[in-house]
Amino acid sequence: MSDNHDLVPHADADEQRRPVGEGDAGTPSEVAVPLEADPADAAEQAASVPFDEEDGPATTGGPE
Repeated sequence: MSDNHDLVPHADADEQRRPVGEGDAGTPSEVAVPLEADPADAAEQAASVPFDEEDGPATTGGPE
């Protein structure tokens, strides 16, 4: 372990040691976000973004 292992709260460290699904197997997790999109948000995201010629084409970082 590193010198910082004492900085981790014990509850977090214990949670990391437990196998996945221990204690809650078969129960779905809670969903905290709405399942339906706000129509205004969906319309805003559907609008096309104009191309700015000053930006030029995207570079891939590879050899030219």
